[in-house]
Amino acid sequence: MAVRVVTDSTSDLPTDLVAEHGITVVPLNVHFGAETLRDGVDITPDAFFQRLPGSRVLPKTSQPSVAAFGDVYGRLLNEGHEIVSVHISEKLSGTMNSARQAAQEAKSDRIEVVDTQGASLWVGLVALEAARAAEAGGTREEVARVAREASFKVRLFFVLDTLEYLQKGGRIGKAQALLGSLLSIKPVLTVREGEVHPHERVRTRVRALERIRELMKEGSPYDEIAVVHATSPDEARSLATDAASLSKRPVITTRVGPVIGVYTGPGLIGVAMRKP
Repeated sequence: MAVRVVTDSTSDLPTDLVAEHGITVVPLNVHFGAETLRDGVDITPDAFFQRLPGSRVLPKTSQPSVAAFGDVYGRLLNEGHEIVSVHISEKLSGTMNSARQAAQEAKSDRIEVVDTQGASLWVGLVALEAARAAEAGGTREEVARVAREASFKVRLFFVLDTLEYLQKGGRIGKAQALLGSLLSIKPVLTVREGEVHPHERVRTRVRALERIRELMKEGSPYDEIAVVHATSPDEARSLATDAASLSKRPVITTRVGPVIGVYTGPGLIGVAMRKP
């Protein structure tokens, strides 16, 4: 019997790492009007960000159904595995609620659900660390403990071109206070206690990226760093190059998925960093 790690598509993990570590990803949904698309399955980041500017209304998102989690849990349990399910903050999504309900309906003591209190590659870094603990032979309790401890060791900083998407999507959190000065700032944002918070006000995107580099250096060294972007591959490569000397593991570079992209828009670039 082995422990298997389950996460959701907001983890934004590259598919090669998902496959390498045997992680199961349950997709959230993106809704363009009456059309429902599974994040990363029916719609890719490329297709999403090509479609987003021409959409007359902001697409909506929804968490995986209880049945979707139930199908995954049931399959893994039937294969004889135990499960640690690692997910986006319950303050940002109903995904945790679906996962908990599915675990209760499974009526099994072999499932443990973990709220990372983060989003995007914050969730991804936690899921990866949990998967490594499982690969090393950890029990379900040990893998869950590793996931919870890792959740408190991740820092996430990001920059957006506009807060409009966060505001319209209802995920702006404590960054609401910045809306009155949108024309004069490009804020560095973070996630704290499961919600989006302003970290620092800066005047330009260039300065915001410089500040993210400074924040990386101030907190280094890290066990692992991940760079995520929406439509800025050159900026992401540059940030990853600067992060390489600060991370014990190779820097992960990936694109934000459609569900997170609904709330960030095309201008996102950010970095998630996990301390030892």
